[in-house]
Amino acid sequence: MYFSVPAISLKRYREINGESLTDLKLRTGLEFSVRVKEDPLVNALSLPNNVIVVTSGLVKEGTESLTSAIAHELGHLQGRHHLKTFILLLGITSISIYLLDVDVVLGLGLMLIGIVLVRYVSRHFEYSADRFAAELVGRERYTRLLALHMNPREKSSPLSTHPTVLNRLKKI
Repeated sequence: MYFSVPAISLKRYREINGESLTDLKLRTGLEFSVRVKEDPLVNALSLPNNVIVVTSGLVKEGTESLTSAIAHELGHLQGRHHLKTFILLLGITSISIYLLDVDVVLGLGLMLIGIVLVRYVSRHFEYSADRFAAELVGRERYTRLLALHMNPREKSSPLSTHPTVLNRLKKI
């Protein structure tokens, strides 16, 4: 069920193909599809069924930005970040539920620690996907994409799912 829900809702998004996507498939050995969501914001996300959703705003940025963003999402797929996050959440939730029966404070404490841990792991996965993308499309090209969308006032916290763009650029 976890893998079929996104597939059902994706039918409303158009699929795109192209030479640059074929090249990424050949170079990574990953089979994936790319779908476009009508949205002026610049964004992309990957799903566990090897579907990458990009916004129409990202498509309008041009091929270089589009393939760089897709390369980042491929880093998540290659690293199996969805599965690892799911297993981590399942483990923390299972132990927390058990501990709630033993000691409510201990169970709730683990849940809170779990939230921070999952967010930390999420930021680590972002760095990993950045390195993958920089290697795949070239460091200079990938950092150009990140720099385009950098917000100098952006802040990070232990509850952030993504590191700041500045921190991401430093780690590539």
